[in-house]
Amino acid sequence: MKTTSFVGFFQGKDKVRKASNSLQIAGFKPSNIIVQDQDNHPLMVCTPVSDSYDLEMAVNIFRFHGVDHTYSFDGIIENAEDLKKIISIHSKQQIFSPVTIKHHDHYREGMNSEVKF
Repeated sequence: MKTTSFVGFFQGKDKVRKASNSLQIAGFKPSNIIVQDQDNHPLMVCTPVSDSYDLEMAVNIFRFHGVDHTYSFDGIIENAEDLKKIISIHSKQQIFSPVTIKHHDHYREGMNSEVKF
């Protein structure tokens, strides 16, 4: 497995800090962990993972601390500014298709569906 950067997005600053501390306790190098906890930017934690064990460990830690969404990027992200640029570009590339909600098996056509001529 190539070294990838694994990013988790969180709702609160306390969750970001706890996830970062848990990653350090699990053996991830503190110098490699990027924490973004400024108010005007998304709250996120990024760490490099080099094998499936590191990835599984990071996923479990993020889930335990209530991660909202995760991304995985090829290569190592060096600092928070690079992380913000990559996230911005990646989010602009995402095009989400609307979810079609079907309430009934048939569609009503107003009065035409009730009155037959």
